[in-house]
Amino acid sequence: MSRLLRAAGSISAFTLLSRIFGLYRDRLMTQTLGAGWVQGTFLLAWTLPNLMRRLLGEGALSASFVPAYAAAKKRGDHAVADELLGQVLGTVTTILLPICALVAAASLLLPAEWLPAPEHGGVEAMRLLLLLNAVLFPYALPVCLTAVLSGAMNTLGAFALPAAVPIVMNLFWIAALLLAGPMGITVDTEIASWAAVCLAIGGVAQLLLVAVPLWRVGALPRPRFGLPRRGTPAFAVFAAMTPTVLGMSLNQISSLLDQLMAYVLVAPGANTYVYLANRLLLFPHALTAMAVAVAVFPRLATDATDDDRTVLRRTLDRAAAATIFVTLPAAMGLIVLGHDVVRVLFEGGQFTAEDVRPTVLTSCCLVAGLPFLGIAQLYARAFYAVGDMRTPPRIAVRLVIGNAALNLLLLWTTDLGTAGLALSSSLSSLANAILLARAFRKHAAAGAVPAAGAWLRATVATTAMCVTLPFVRFAAEEASLGARALGNVVAPIGIGVVVYFVCQLLLRSPELQALRRRRA
Repeated sequence: MSRLLRAAGSISAFTLLSRIFGLYRDRLMTQTLGAGWVQGTFLLAWTLPNLMRRLLGEGALSASFVPAYAAAKKRGDHAVADELLGQVLGTVTTILLPICALVAAASLLLPAEWLPAPEHGGVEAMRLLLLLNAVLFPYALPVCLTAVLSGAMNTLGAFALPAAVPIVMNLFWIAALLLAGPMGITVDTEIASWAAVCLAIGGVAQLLLVAVPLWRVGALPRPRFGLPRRGTPAFAVFAAMTPTVLGMSLNQISSLLDQLMAYVLVAPGANTYVYLANRLLLFPHALTAMAVAVAVFPRLATDATDDDRTVLRRTLDRAAAATIFVTLPAAMGLIVLGHDVVRVLFEGGQFTAEDVRPTVLTSCCLVAGLPFLGIAQLYARAFYAVGDMRTPPRIAVRLVIGNAALNLLLLWTTDLGTAGLALSSSLSSLANAILLARAFRKHAAAGAVPAAGAWLRATVATTAMCVTLPFVRFAAEEASLGARALGNVVAPIGIGVVVYFVCQLLLRSPELQALRRRRA
């Protein structure tokens, strides 16, 4: 477990820097465009290529590719591993390049008047949506290739650089917003279009960041363009990928549904609240649950090649305990400090105090599902590691449909608005975690590290932390931004972390002992 935490710590360190840049980027974006229809339209267009990235790059394709690549490396068959990587890169390009070209062309040629226009923005909103889609959707190709190469680097034991890849995109986005004014780009629709162009260029830069180091060490094979032939390792990867798309990506599909429903059924700018809530969710998620899942996946893929599943189960149980250990306090801490966090990060410019309340409520409802989201993603990876590509998609299809139905129910019967959409997503993550954990017992019986113990210890320590947080806020509501950031966010987080770890120490937490061994 100490090796797992070492890799997770490396990922978290670089991911933390990336998330800091990401939050600064979102602050600039919201204060520049506010929560109106231009911002909402941009975010809707940005969601589509990101869904492709999550489904094909970081999700299903990675889940199918990494076990096969890791198995070949474990056998010492480097020629087969290189051939597999080359075929996967070529196949992804062969599939996505014409799709991206077709979507871009259709977006440029389709008359905006043919689309149903929202009340705010009207036809101009649809015209902007088509333009942004034409620019941003091709971003899916380089970012999916980047995800494949990042998976190869993780398997080779390199975790830091792939975790730092999103920093490049954030820097391009931030530069676009900061340079817009000096370049004379001041109209909100033009700012959105300019940012989209910079992001498309940033996608290529991300690909170069991981491709060049692999090329320098001779680990980047020439792409084999065309579809893989039946019987080849690459064909098996893509055949396995097909049913994993939904199983690996419940959260991303639910997020897209939330964005669409908020844009259409609430208001064209309301999806800004959903987007910001997802951003606040992704900050602790990337530092906690995702870091553990990415670090443990190559190990799960390697352990799954053994006939005895005892080692696999032990690895999975320890990863689940580590996920609970880090996600529960992160989720509850963000909920308790939610109002201060949202004010410090986003309030100002076009993002007013009236936008703070719905953002806080939506964020709290969404972040509540963080532990279950992390466990569900961990178990989904375990299924793919053992070659079970059917169970997660079967569960996910039902949950996606159920989530959509619950979304509509909450929108029609309550005044929660976008918070209802977030609550529905959290409940879906809970159901997904429970169903996946139960279903995995057919592959490996429950191990010697019961999740109940990790939940109990984390709950006790988190409760002590949450009771402490309201008493360690040192700045008044009307204080300056810097004073509120330090006194009501940074200081409470630091004190909360200390309280949590002291409680875990008193509880003799095995997870904390493993972390201390890693640092020793």
